[in-house]
Amino acid sequence: MSWEPYDPGADPGFEPAADVDLTDYMDPSSSINLTDQMLLSDPVDPSATATPYDGTDAAAPYPDPAVGGVPDLPNFDPAQSDPAAVSGNPGEVMDMWRQHTGENACAIGAQGMVLNYLTGQEYSEEQLTQEAASMGWFDGSGTAPADVGNLLEHHGIPVQHVEGASLEQLEQVVASGGAAIVGVDSSEIWTPGHDTADDAVGTAPGIPGQDADHAVWVTGIDHSHPAGPMVILNDSGHPDGQGLAVPLDEFMGAWQDSGNLLVAAGAPGTVAP
Repeated sequence: MSWEPYDPGADPGFEPAADVDLTDYMDPSSSINLTDQMLLSDPVDPSATATPYDGTDAAAPYPDPAVGGVPDLPNFDPAQSDPAAVSGNPGEVMDMWRQHTGENACAIGAQGMVLNYLTGQEYSEEQLTQEAASMGWFDGSGTAPADVGNLLEHHGIPVQHVEGASLEQLEQVVASGGAAIVGVDSSEIWTPGHDTADDAVGTAPGIPGQDADHAVWVTGIDHSHPAGPMVILNDSGHPDGQGLAVPLDEFMGAWQDSGNLLVAAGAPGTVAP
């Protein structure tokens, strides 16, 4: 997600220059093979779709959903929920939310919040960006799905990658005290009432996850209202992302666009087959 602070009047097509010169940190001999056909980068245009993967080693970057004009979004309120019906501890970790301020670094922002949660230490965005760039995990255009979690492992946090994860597996992670980072289509979680049936190409054969453009930390699932369960996120890419509450059906549609990518951190082997 964008390192450029959210600006309701911003031009959605504007691409700000990166604050960090990554050329000093990149290994020119390295290349990232993205069989997942995507990068977790900067959302700009919610109506856009990603360029289809062409089979080469360089994956097509995600489109960027707009940050301008997004309405205020709902947030988790522990006082309005039944603690016995909430998986995870979303209320307790809301204060660990940070809105990232750099370009194309939603995955870095999500990992930074999780590092704070699991280690009790604060890591600056600049430090994590430079570490990711020096290791070939970030080139300024986004983070490959396979590289999400590498910063956590670099700092001693065990990580488990699951593709095609289920809701039950996601809930296993948040209920265990671990941290779950997922790939999503930001337009589906930032637009209240988004019609999950309008994504005609997100599940087309051969191009899984082509509409996913964003990484978020899932902090809990609230079943207080069985007819309307909510997935709770710490989303570093939106000003209302502190404990962002997303209806379960809208979350599932957004998550599906990444091929249900789940990065479970802090509890090795937590995700059962």
